[in-house]
Amino acid sequence: MSELDPLLNRITRLTTTTGIFQHSKLDLADPIHGYALEDQARALIISHEFGQKDLSEIYLEFMAKAKRKDGLLYQYYYEHIGFKSNTFKKATIASNEAFGICLWALYKTNNQNYSPRIKSIIKNLEKNASDWTAPRSLAAALIGLSQTEKPKKLEKTLLKVLKEHFSDCHQPNWEWFENYLAYANAILPWALWEIFLKRNDLEAKNIAEKTTKFLIETCQENGIPGPIGNKGWYLKGEEKALYDQQPIDPGYMVCCLEKAYLATKDEYYLSWAKKWWGWFFGNNLKKVSLVTTSNSCYDALTQNGPNLNSGAESNICFLMAFLAAKRLKLA
Repeated sequence: MSELDPLLNRITRLTTTTGIFQHSKLDLADPIHGYALEDQARALIISHEFGQKDLSEIYLEFMAKAKRKDGLLYQYYYEHIGFKSNTFKKATIASNEAFGICLWALYKTNNQNYSPRIKSIIKNLEKNASDWTAPRSLAAALIGLSQTEKPKKLEKTLLKVLKEHFSDCHQPNWEWFENYLAYANAILPWALWEIFLKRNDLEAKNIAEKTTKFLIETCQENGIPGPIGNKGWYLKGEEKALYDQQPIDPGYMVCCLEKAYLATKDEYYLSWAKKWWGWFFGNNLKKVSLVTTSNSCYDALTQNGPNLNSGAESNICFLMAFLAAKRLKLA
């Protein structure tokens, strides 16, 4: 393995020969909750960006072993029972979001030497994706598809559906794809910025501009970034939840704003990228850092301060934000 960047210490500590654990109890990995497919996919993106081939192989092998008989993927793995599909009420949506992140990761890393197992998984996920409608599933897949040299038919199909979500929901005071704001919101305009940058799709740019600005204006309190809280989210016309704020939101927001700035050269986006990157280090409603001196990222900002657990999603999304901030010369 090439020399390990100190920023990767946390995800390395959460990683076994199987994959990266989903959750932690304080600083220690919590095996009870097992491994989540989407964490492996996002970790693959990060390890690839940092040039860590050994880590990448672990996450890729997890995805290969997760293949079900129908060609799709199990979403969870537990050491005492093995692979298991999602079984809660909205399992199909959650699974499709995980599948979308897998497509994103596999296109992003774009290894032409992928094994036949991985190539067959990509093919099966592409076939399944043609029926997706959940916006975050569409957006994750589109970020990956935008990496291809020429647009695939699937890209056009998913892009059409995402644009229709905006057309169906937006109003002058609600420039968004859904009638609520929940988690990972910024991935939706982020995907459209990626499509514009690669395909010069002006309609995608127009929607990306409106929705990015709506997100900036809505997710702030007196100029301080305020991600939508998971204790109720924000349903249109109702009260906005301020807590708990999860690192995936500022993480994706920094990535979205990087693409917005690259697409427009508008300093407005750069200034907000700086503010959202700062959320991790105290530019938040509690004025506390979510990042430790050892570069671990806490799981949430609660009304009482940081949630001191430090799991996979939080740390991976922090690293995604770091890479975007670094490219913008903010980190």
